[in-house]
Amino acid sequence: MSSQSPYPFFPSNVQAYLARLYGECEREFACRARTPEDVAAWQAEARPTLRRLLGLGRMERLLKGHRVTAQFDAAEDLGDCTRQRGRLETEPSVWIPFWLLRPKGEGPFPLALTPHGHDARGHDTSAGIAANPADLPRIAEEDRDVAVQAARHGYLAIAPATRGIGCDGVPDLGRRHDGRSCRSQLIHCLIAGRTAMGERVWDIERFTDWALANLPVHDRGLLMLGNSGGGMVTTYATACDTRVQIAIPSCSFAPYVRLWGQVTHCDCNLVPGILRFGEFHDVAGLIAPRPLLVVHGRRDPLHQPEHVAQAMEGLRRIYEAAGAADRVQLAYGDSGHRFYADLMWPFVAKWRNRPGCVSTTFNP
Repeated sequence: MSSQSPYPFFPSNVQAYLARLYGECEREFACRARTPEDVAAWQAEARPTLRRLLGLGRMERLLKGHRVTAQFDAAEDLGDCTRQRGRLETEPSVWIPFWLLRPKGEGPFPLALTPHGHDARGHDTSAGIAANPADLPRIAEEDRDVAVQAARHGYLAIAPATRGIGCDGVPDLGRRHDGRSCRSQLIHCLIAGRTAMGERVWDIERFTDWALANLPVHDRGLLMLGNSGGGMVTTYATACDTRVQIAIPSCSFAPYVRLWGQVTHCDCNLVPGILRFGEFHDVAGLIAPRPLLVVHGRRDPLHQPEHVAQAMEGLRRIYEAAGAADRVQLAYGDSGHRFYADLMWPFVAKWRNRPGCVSTTFNP
């Protein structure tokens, strides 16, 4: 690598070690499909394996029979929709706060889920609620009130807190894990055979179960979108749960291992042994042939265009093999690490009522 490179890189001995380390990974479920039938056969084997790596199989066994319950505060009228604070018990003693944004009218409505990233009040932000008045302009300028936007586009929107970030998880007592709640959550998950990402996918699936059973929603056009860590949840949850029919991960779509060997996804987004499964595009390939829009900012300091292109190249091959090349798209906004409403909603409008693109049953 040239000394003029704008990116940090490892000493030569570390580069050699990493090349050997990553080269030893067999990537058993890297997608090599060439036809739609090949893709379907690959997904039938790869999806259950991914769920096991995430720890979801263990959670399903241990939590079998748990009845999800919800509690609500009073709703407030926003004019064109209502907003209501709630919390959902996704496993015993684990209550996930959320906001419910409901359009005016009888319904049933399509359902939207908007997981957030590393913002302790991210679910509030998604619902258009600022920690203080000074934050309101940023929410508007960066399109961060995505649950409100979804409601105004006719969706019944759920803005859940992300476990380990936006709700009470496992606190970092004594700052043993650098004071980061997401890292504390991850460490406690790992020693018990879970993953933080697996818990987040579990929560999203329980919200979906509960909403379809209890709210005026239908199972067509289920949308998930999230930025940064919320984009990672969006990709993993959509890969695992075929009920999600349109996915828009924002500012998060990059390889596990960058071109120069560095790992820059947050610890809590990583899954032990994931490179033995495949690269990030292989996980995202489990979404095919469902519509998938990858959104990034050209001035995002975390994920540069060449790294996004690295992940998109592999993903496009999978969508082409699935006969769905027109259903995957990469779009860039001209700013940084944020949402881009002008890119997201035209894509949703294009695909939300298209028949034959999606599965409406849960096929883990």
